[in-house]
Amino acid sequence: MKVKAKLTLSGCFAIEGATLVEEEEVEETVKEKRELPPEEPKAEGENGNGDAPMEEEKKEGEQATEEKKEEKKEPEKKYEWVDVVKKKKRTKRTELKVTISGKPGLAEEQINKRMDQESAMQAEMKDIIETDEKRNDLESYIFSMRDKISESGEYGAFVAQPDREKFESDLMKAEDWLYDTEGATKVQYIDKLTELQQTHGDAIVWRYKEESMRGEWTNAVVGTINNYRAAAETPGDKYGHIAPEKLTKISSECAAVEKWLNDMKKKQEAVAKTEKPVLLCADMEKKNQELAKMADDILKEPKPAPPKEEKKEEKTEEAPKEGEQPANDTAEGNGDGPQNMDVD
Repeated sequence: MKVKAKLTLSGCFAIEGATLVEEEEVEETVKEKRELPPEEPKAEGENGNGDAPMEEEKKEGEQATEEKKEEKKEPEKKYEWVDVVKKKKRTKRTELKVTISGKPGLAEEQINKRMDQESAMQAEMKDIIETDEKRNDLESYIFSMRDKISESGEYGAFVAQPDREKFESDLMKAEDWLYDTEGATKVQYIDKLTELQQTHGDAIVWRYKEESMRGEWTNAVVGTINNYRAAAETPGDKYGHIAPEKLTKISSECAAVEKWLNDMKKKQEAVAKTEKPVLLCADMEKKNQELAKMADDILKEPKPAPPKEEKKEEKTEEAPKEGEQPANDTAEGNGDGPQNMDVD
């Protein structure tokens, strides 16, 4: 009997399982191939009647040279299949049920019940922690936005006075609700924060971010226009192989994007920071990508392969062999036949 034991995390000895191992002999009949004994050959010289062989006289002079010895062939082997009984050892394993008796502590049912209670407490604690986090998020948003939307605050220039007063009033109401409401759920804190963001805060923060990023995107579009315009107007060796009408298309598109940018910048200057901007960073990004894609498709045109130089075949005259005259001399010296012949 094999028993598997271990030490638990608590340092207690425990039995994981037990197995009964039995070895037994079993008889098994198998087929085996065996060779049959060879048949005994008949004695030389015996005939069917059992008479003694008669010796023949050999002629002198013909014995050594004319007689050949016949090679004897080995008899063909024969086999048969027979049943053979063999004994084999077999191991049998049986899993045993381990019943614990005299174990100190709680019963198995009580342990499972306590573990379920522990899991429920963990889930409850997790919900409490998340609820506190959402409550802190709401409280932090109220204090932060109250400072930022003030006239001297970070978002002050992007909020009109009536909107500021309404937003400050809603922030005050949310603060009173936060401190007066006991036992609010996580969902209630999330809904209250989302209401403040969607009603007032998100639009103010968006106008502030657009203003802070507008200069960077404007410079990026201007840089793209200048780069592609320079490549189209002064192609040089790098882009000299591209057709002029294609380069003209790049210049025209650069001029169109430049005009659109200048017009939108003038419109944006007339719009107050507290209103929705007209020159958006997303629009400049789109224009920048469209111009770059169109120009790259043209400028990526590969250069044509250089023309291959024709190799001039140099005719070499073979030196005449000894005793032979050059072909030109033969043609000149002999009056028979034409001097220039076309050979197919």
